[in-house]
Amino acid sequence: MPTTWTLILAVLAAFPVVHSHSWGEQLRNIDDKGNYVGAYGYARGMVDRGQTGPDGKSTDDTMTWRMPESNTQGKIFIDDQQLLCPPTQREQKQSENFPRLKAAPGGFIAIRYQENGHVTLPQNNPDKPEKGGTVYVYGTKEPKTDEKLIDVLQWTQDAQGGDKRGVLLAMNDYDDGRCYLNNDSPVAQERKSADPAYMANTPQTGPANSVMYCETDVKLPDDVELDKAYTLYWVWQWTSLPGKTPGLDQGKDEYYSTCMDVDVASADVAMAALDAGQMSKFAMGQQDAVSTALSDWTSRTAVYTDLPLKREMGPVTSGLSGGGSGGDVPAPTGTAPAGTGSVPPAVTSAVPSIPSSAPPFLNSTIPATSQVPLPSSIPAAPSSAGLEIPTLSGRPGAAPTPPLSDAAGMVTVTNTVMVTVTAPAATQPAAPAITPRAAHSIHYKNGAKFRGVFAS
Repeated sequence: MPTTWTLILAVLAAFPVVHSHSWGEQLRNIDDKGNYVGAYGYARGMVDRGQTGPDGKSTDDTMTWRMPESNTQGKIFIDDQQLLCPPTQREQKQSENFPRLKAAPGGFIAIRYQENGHVTLPQNNPDKPEKGGTVYVYGTKEPKTDEKLIDVLQWTQDAQGGDKRGVLLAMNDYDDGRCYLNNDSPVAQERKSADPAYMANTPQTGPANSVMYCETDVKLPDDVELDKAYTLYWVWQWTSLPGKTPGLDQGKDEYYSTCMDVDVASADVAMAALDAGQMSKFAMGQQDAVSTALSDWTSRTAVYTDLPLKREMGPVTSGLSGGGSGGDVPAPTGTAPAGTGSVPPAVTSAVPSIPSSAPPFLNSTIPATSQVPLPSSIPAAPSSAGLEIPTLSGRPGAAPTPPLSDAAGMVTVTNTVMVTVTAPAATQPAAPAITPRAAHSIHYKNGAKFRGVFAS
């Protein structure tokens, strides 16, 4: 019989891999009606699509900055020396014809990027978080040329995190609900019909002829200084989740970043209307004509609304305050108050309560040979079908235990079993030592998850 490892590898091999990734490609100001206004703006060292960077590399290779840099180096987690910005963006320099955005204090900005299949072809990466992960935007008045990722990830909404040089301004789902590549996937077809995107200087009717850019919406602080540069770090966390890939029980780090600056100006300067000639001078070579932001640009949030460190299990992040829980147990999606920024409010609980009238659920992962006593706090439940209930050695955790590796070649099958308690019992003998044929999942009523292996 094929092993679990063999089956998973076969499934993954059947999926094409998305090689192209994303970067903050263009910035636009958003007025109070949700329209893009003012001139185009760009990240440091912008290289347009189809062009060659100063390092002789293609646009994708120059603008894409993956952290850790390469899987071929065997690096699974970031370290404390990981540089945040790509080589062409470590200094505050702009490429010719790709200027900084002029932006107003307290104004909203859209950071636009192409989804490159991460939205329309999610089946290519089944180990990744829902909605393509989370994009975080950080702001600082004190950027460094050797900015470290681990330092920036500690910045918080109140500007008191880490070294206190910066602030977390926004966290948005990577998938904004509107964007798409112009491909034949069901997601793209549905979105193209609802929101057709057109290239600039082409008829704005008929079938879409352009990609629809995704956007991250961020509100600048009200106290940024006029006539000064303010730095933004766009950081996309696209973690491989623990237990989703054989051999990666703790998951794997994968971040992408774009580093950019805006010139702070008064609203009348930043949002001044420009004629077509002025706009085309600084347009991208494949400039689209989309002129409006998302309808919820003032209240964007994310499925995962916690700090990125809490999704990591690496040695650096697990040693920091607030880091190292791993997994993908998202807090409920909230909505930030309009006009207060794109960071959602604090969430008090990520696990909803279950009515006491509901039967108890257990969910456990235990080795096939485990035999441990049932906690006295959980009454024994008789079985009408000769089913032995798996036993536990301690209090359930707050999140599922990552699946154990299957060295014996057993195919793991997960079933959900509801156990109705009819009467408490003073004692419960340990389950007999048997060789199970399948793995079963049971849910504990307070939401904790364990997976048990026992005979069916």
